[in-house]
Formats: sequence, structure tokens, C-alpha cells
Amino acid sequence: MTRRRLSTRARAAIFLRANGVCHLCGGKITPGEAWDVSHEIPLALGGADDETNWRPAHRKCHRAWTAEHDQPAIARAKRREAKHIGARAPKGTLKARGFAKAEPQRRATRPLTKPAAWRGDFF
Repeated sequence: MTRRRLSTRARAAIFLRANGVCHLCGGKITPGEAWDVSHEIPLALGGADDETNWRPAHRKCHRAWTAEHDQPAIARAKRREAKHIGARAPKGTLKARGFAKAEPQRRATRPLTKPAAWRGDFF
């Protein structure tokens, strides 16, 4: 989905309709300050891409809000949708059979079964 490119006239109308107030923090946007046109309801969550959903927001507020609130909500919605249609990751990975089991190693508590010639007990 491609986003609309807003004209200067449309941006000015959005700014004036909100009286120059950031809809995220409630602060006044001063002349010359960077601001974005924000979607009150994100497009990925079903918001409209028209003037009913556009609001002015400080650029810093908009980026922080998007990172903290919108992106996790969108990811959660996508996971729910995937679960609903049954598109899930496989439950586990295929595992190899592995190596054959080796015999247990000799321990110091077990008596040696080899002849004395092998142990070096010549005396």
C-alpha cells in the first residue's frame, strides 16, 4: 500500500483544524518546528487514510509513540491474524538421531580386568 503524498494546502488544513496542537502530547506546535501528519488509528490496524484520521504531531512525539505503542500493537495484530488463519511456524525442528551410545568409561572404583602384564605389575 502506498501512502498518499499530502499537499501543503492539505497539511495546513490539518494543522489549522487541530489549532496547532499535537494530538499525542497536547503541546502547541510552534512555527518552524518539525511536525508530522500522524494517523490517529494506524493504517495497519484498520485506520482510514483520509482527513478523518489525520492529526498533527510533533516529530519527536510521533516517532516515540510509533516505536512504543503502534509497532507492538501491529505485530500483535499480525500474530493474531496468522493464528486465526492457521499459518504457524512448525512446532519443532527435525532432530538428527545423534551418535551411538558409547560404553561407560572405566572408573577408579571398578577393578581392572586386564592381565597383570598389561598393567605393568611385574613385581
